[in-house]
Amino acid sequence: MTIDLSTKLGQLFFVGFEGYTLTKKTKQFLETVQPGGIILFECNIKDKKQVKKLIVDINKCFTIKPFISVDQEGGSVERLRNICTSIPSVWGLSKIGLRELLEAQKIIIDELKELGFNMNFTPVLDINSNPQNPIIGTRAISGDPKIVSAYGLEIIKLYLKNKVVPVVKHFPGHGDLALDSHLALPILPKNKKELNRFELIPFIKAIKNNAPLIMTGHIQLPLLEKDKKKPASLSKVILNDVLKKKLGFKGLIITDELNMKGVTKNYTLPEASLAAISAGSDFILFNHFMKSALQAFNSVLQNAQRSKKLQQRIEESYRRIITSKKKYLTKTNSNHELNTAKHNLLSMELANKVVHWIKEDLFYKPVSSKDVAEIIFPVSIKLRVDDLTQICNELKLKSYHLHEYDINPKQETIDKLIHKCKKNSRKILITYDIAVRNNQKKLLNSLLNLYPDLVVISVGTEYDLEIAPKVRNFIAAYAPNYISLKAAFVRICA
Repeated sequence: MTIDLSTKLGQLFFVGFEGYTLTKKTKQFLETVQPGGIILFECNIKDKKQVKKLIVDINKCFTIKPFISVDQEGGSVERLRNICTSIPSVWGLSKIGLRELLEAQKIIIDELKELGFNMNFTPVLDINSNPQNPIIGTRAISGDPKIVSAYGLEIIKLYLKNKVVPVVKHFPGHGDLALDSHLALPILPKNKKELNRFELIPFIKAIKNNAPLIMTGHIQLPLLEKDKKKPASLSKVILNDVLKKKLGFKGLIITDELNMKGVTKNYTLPEASLAAISAGSDFILFNHFMKSALQAFNSVLQNAQRSKKLQQRIEESYRRIITSKKKYLTKTNSNHELNTAKHNLLSMELANKVVHWIKEDLFYKPVSSKDVAEIIFPVSIKLRVDDLTQICNELKLKSYHLHEYDINPKQETIDKLIHKCKKNSRKILITYDIAVRNNQKKLLNSLLNLYPDLVVISVGTEYDLEIAPKVRNFIAAYAPNYISLKAAFVRICA
């Protein structure tokens, strides 16, 4: 059977879409592109029954079975948080030990299989070495390359053992940067030797142990790639010369989302798609906007119809993808209902080990149900009002007030928050990586000057304490999700 160019090209596209169901428009899009992979976002997640049906319906649209993936790292990145067990961050778990880290990862794997996913965009192999990093933080396993390498490899093995495909990310390493590639193009001014001594260590370990997929980050490396507008994800020097030839990677390469501004500030999506494929990427990843993915598909197809060289490049990736699917896409995924109550209990036990006081005043008095509790927290898609409300109700805090602030608040906001706080109430401030956000430091110091007994819960890294050494009561939660916040509030309440 002859496979046409359009079908082969479709296998190189990894796409998302909007909605809880496959509309006529969505089906038409999937049937036209026939993508090799699907990524689901929170806009696709309503409840378990709906997600299971959606994945069954997706599979019916394809002649070649797709990879169906999601970002379910645990901690601050939980796309399935409405329907799956919340678990502590890998950063926090790695401080406890490998056994606990893998126990949490096994919860994720089992619940992904129950829903019908066959891939997860994890583990993060970036080394979180820069406190100013706004995007990696506690998503990283550690700031130590040896720990990231060893623990990352065990996570990969666990996924493969349980028939879910792991995707290691974000090559060549996003951990030492101070810019978010969702918003701009970060620059990493390191040469090959410097990269080999640090950023690349976990990826080299994963490659030597047959990691099936690597996701490339939108990071510019001026000492390797001369085109200052070109990120690693679109660079033939990085993908072909470094990743494939130098490091010997034989698996599949997937870009991070091309819709991110680290790419789109300098390229249109059709241009970026063509550049990524030409550079050696096997998959190009898009977010849930179908129109942009379809435009890119049609543009690359038109170019390929005129270029034998591009056709050969598509053929290479198509064959690798098909070979990989034959190897990894088995029919062993579970469809039975899991006892998630056990998962929730285990996750709470893990969170209680991870979340801890770093500083506790000798005369600290726990918050009781009789106290008025004022909880001041940053607005973030990763930290939900619903979670805080649920936790306060579960702990029977009868009188509490939730005050939100912009994650990097203006002085006007700080003044308003201080004015709202009642003098005789207990103040709890949730911080999120102060090192990245100077105005959070202003808020913290303003509250400390008025209320020395302020309780601070850090939902990022523990580096927040270094910036505010005067804090008497400081808890490291390491993540802004439900389970981590619950463990923190258990510690501060009677």
